[in-house]
Amino acid sequence: MTTTELGVGYEVTIDRTFAAPRTLVFDCMTKAEHLARWWGPHHFDVPFAESEARPGGKIRLDMRGPEPYGINEVHGEYEVVERPDRLVMVLRAFGAPDGSWGIEHRTTMEFTDAPEGGTHMHMTTVVLQASDDLLPALAGMREGWSQSFEKLEAVLPELV
Repeated sequence: MTTTELGVGYEVTIDRTFAAPRTLVFDCMTKAEHLARWWGPHHFDVPFAESEARPGGKIRLDMRGPEPYGINEVHGEYEVVERPDRLVMVLRAFGAPDGSWGIEHRTTMEFTDAPEGGTHMHMTTVVLQASDDLLPALAGMREGWSQSFEKLEAVLPELV
């Protein structure tokens, strides 16, 4: 069940066209060296990234923001990796001392050739778990993904 209310089931959908071939856009979503260059909103960077893009493979990104944010580790697993068409991953962030996660979501990305050239991406993220104190962070999820994709858009010309 998806919903527009913040919390479990909250869904964010983004459609975007990138001026690059599908294989490159897909690789930017799965290869650590590319993820480190674009992941996170504006003014955030990724000092550490690892990615094993295969079903059951792990992904970890240390997303560093300006003060007072510090570093937020993002951990997850790939569920579906069908290069260059489809990617599904479960991501967790905001780890607590007891080992639990503040937010967990499943992100599905589908890539098609855009009629005008380049790659069309349809992304859906559905929140699987969210602690009460992090519900306000969900309100910024769409903007965070959008800013990340703006950063990716800026990186792609260097990689084509």
